Amino acid sequence: MKVSFTCMNNYYSPEALQLAFTTTPRKLWDSAAGKRSGAQTLEQAALADALGFDFVSVSEHHYQAAICNPNAAVLAGALTGVVRRGGLALLGPLVSLNNPVRVAEEIAMLDQLSGGRLIALLRGTPNEFAFFNVPADQTRAHTEEAMLLIRKALTEPEPSVWKSEHYDFPVVSVWPGATQIPHPPLFDSANSDESIAFIAEHRFGAAMSYFGPRAVAANMCKYHERCREHGWEPTTDQKLFRAFCVIGASTDHAQDLEGRFTGAVPPPAAGTPGPALGSSTDSTNVQDLEGFGFGFLQFTGDPEGLVEQFRVFHELTGVGILDLSFNFGHYTHEETLDQLRLFGEKFLPRLRKIAPVAA
Repeated sequence: MKVSFTCMNNYYSPEALQLAFTTTPRKLWDSAAGKRSGAQTLEQAALADALGFDFVSVSEHHYQAAICNPNAAVLAGALTGVVRRGGLALLGPLVSLNNPVRVAEEIAMLDQLSGGRLIALLRGTPNEFAFFNVPADQTRAHTEEAMLLIRKALTEPEPSVWKSEHYDFPVVSVWPGATQIPHPPLFDSANSDESIAFIAEHRFGAAMSYFGPRAVAANMCKYHERCREHGWEPTTDQKLFRAFCVIGASTDHAQDLEGRFTGAVPPPAAGTPGPALGSSTDSTNVQDLEGFGFGFLQFTGDPEGLVEQFRVFHELTGVGILDLSFNFGHYTHEETLDQLRLFGEKFLPRLRKIAPVAA
C-alpha cells in the first residue's frame, strides 16, 4: 500500500477556520500570516517526502482557509521544488469548471517538472460546485467528456480537432509533450454506479474520498466487476482513497488530537496541559458511512493502534493508495510536523509489512 500526504495549505486563523464550507471574507486574511502559512505548507510537504511518503497531493478548493488551494496546479508547481523523491498527486482539478485543454497543459507541464512523477484525479468534491452556481447533477457529462478529451490531448502526436456536445476546439496540440508514456495515471470518481461504469469502460483508475470502509469495499468490488466485463483487470495502484487521519505518540495524545480535530477545543498554549479529551467522530458511524462524509476521522490512534485499522481497511477494500490529511487547520504547524514524523518513523515501516508496496 502506498501513502500520500494531503497538502492542505492551511491558513491558521481560528476566526477564518470556523467558517468552513461558507464564503470566507477576504478581510480575515492577514498578509504576514499568509506568507507564514505558505512557507509552512512547503516545509510539511518536504518533510513528508523525506520520511518516505509515496506522494504529496493537492486538490482544488475555493473560498476556504482550511484548504487554501483555488488552483491546485499552482501549488503542485511549487511542490516540484521540494518533493524530490516521491510523486505528486494532482487530486481534483475541477475539470467541469475549467477549460479541459488548459488542464491537460497543466498536467503535461507538472509531469515534465516532476520528472514523470505525477498522477491526476480529474473530479473534485461536490460542495465546490455550489460556489460557482453550477448544479452538481449537471457536471457528470462535462467531466466525462473532459476526461476523454484530456487523455487524447496528452497522447495525440499530431494537432487534432475535438467537437462534442459540451466542448468544441478547432485545434488541440498540448505542449510539453509526453514525459510518462503514454500519459500520467488518470483517476476519476468511483462514488456512484454511473461513475464506476464510465471509468471501467475507459480504463481510468478509481478514487473515493471520505466514505466508510464498507462503502469503499462495495464500490471497489463493483469497479473490478465492471472492468472484467470490459476485458481488463485494474492494478492495486488504480484504487485510491482519501481520508483524514490522526496519529499520536500515545493513546491519550491521539485522543487529545482527535477531540480538537474540528476545532471544538482550542489548541494548547505553549507549556500548558492539553485540553479536555473529546471525540469529533463516532467510529460506528464512520464504519457505516455510505455516502460522502467530509470531516469524519477514518483513522485515529497511536502507531500501534493504527496498525490494525489499516490492516483491516486494506484487506476489506484492496485500496493501493491512501491519501491522508493530518490537519484540518486546527492543529499548530508543529503538531502537524510531529504527526508526520510519528507516521513516517514509527508507523510507515509497520504498514509496509502488513501491506507491501506493489512492485
